[in-house]
Amino acid sequence: MTYAAAQAARVAFYGAHYVAARVLAREMFAGIERPPHPLPSLSETLAAMRELFAQDWENVERGLYPMPLNIATELRCAMESGRFLMDVPRVVQRRQRKAHDEVRDRAAGLPHYYQQNFHFQTDGYLSDRSAQLYDFQVEALFAGTGDAMRRRAYVPLARFFDETEVDNPVLLDVGSGTGGFLSFVKSVRPQLKTVALDLSEPYLERARKSLSRYANLEFLAAPAEAMPLPDATVDAAVSIFLFHELPPKVREAVAKEIARVLKPGGVFVLADTIQYGDVPEFDGLLDVFPELLHEPYYSSYAKTHLDALFAAAGLKRISSDIAYLTKIATFERPAR
Repeated sequence: MTYAAAQAARVAFYGAHYVAARVLAREMFAGIERPPHPLPSLSETLAAMRELFAQDWENVERGLYPMPLNIATELRCAMESGRFLMDVPRVVQRRQRKAHDEVRDRAAGLPHYYQQNFHFQTDGYLSDRSAQLYDFQVEALFAGTGDAMRRRAYVPLARFFDETEVDNPVLLDVGSGTGGFLSFVKSVRPQLKTVALDLSEPYLERARKSLSRYANLEFLAAPAEAMPLPDATVDAAVSIFLFHELPPKVREAVAKEIARVLKPGGVFVLADTIQYGDVPEFDGLLDVFPELLHEPYYSSYAKTHLDALFAAAGLKRISSDIAYLTKIATFERPAR
């Protein structure tokens, strides 16, 4: 009952912010063309959300992780409410002007694909202000389900660490952002050696602060397609909501880099948007999302054959799971 009440409160709170953002951005939504696929009904959406939370609670009952309820963390994130609502009109204006390259000057030296305002968000990924607001934006976008979707990426990692006899294993988070997923992992396995890799210095700095109470952490500001890590030095890797923001050629390069740094027998867990056909009733959302918010590589990712992408890098898919709007695919680098 405590879990159900907490999740219901999160959905109500962040869902209200999603609705408020839609009202503030009504001109953005009004200008969207009719998508090729129908949009899901409210009942279909709520049923998928209930299934997500039911599976999350089942994982708690199985002992995979404690009940995800941290009041202090929730309150800190909730305090960004006003900042989020004040930023929505800026996003609307930016979309109206098609202004998605405002960060180019401050992004000198970074890869070209990174020099843009993804989602039309203020400062892109390149400021402390953006890093402070990011987690709230994600939860508002997904109406309070973002954390539950991310947690599902831990399930295959837990299975791997429990079933393999690895001394001092290393987990690499590719595109770690503000460290939300690693904060969860370290709360469950505080002694696990983890490496957070991201292109954004402000986001990594926020991750350092959120993870400051833990040991065995390394932070790397570097592109995923050129990781400053030796070959075969990582036991497991994870990437959450990164691949859909990479151009196709860069995706291929990142897949090869992940395969390179993984040890034989190691696993890679990809948690990213569902793709066309995964949940047919949600295909309309995949049509709308890249048009609504600046996501130049999203449509191509939604049609990418993931098995072929990672097979070309030497990785084989061993499992797949759907968590509401997120697909979790696990790949293995075959042992010698």
